[in-house]
Amino acid sequence: MSGFIVIYRWQVPEEQEPAFRRQWHDVTIQLRSAGGLGSCLTRNSNAEFVAIALWPNEQARSDAFASLRRFGPVPGVERLEETRLTLQEDLWLNSPFKEAQTVATGQSLS
Repeated sequence: MSGFIVIYRWQVPEEQEPAFRRQWHDVTIQLRSAGGLGSCLTRNSNAEFVAIALWPNEQARSDAFASLRRFGPVPGVERLEETRLTLQEDLWLNSPFKEAQTVATGQSLS
């Protein structure tokens, strides 16, 4: 089973939150159209923005970022260290990994 997950974190000044959220949205839509499986934006207890992005594999992520139209930085936003994870077991309901695997292999994982 393939699947690659990246957790991104940012510290964003309150006055920059609307610009940051718009840019995150635009980048995510662009990456999704380039092979990403989507992302969600959350906040943790430290008020950091945290995005969880899903990819079919690490190469798909690399290729999508290579094709990304560049966006300028949002002033004052600090990107923190990312966490890269490889999928071991997938029990999500409606998992995009299952659909991606079905397309790649012609076999369902259910």
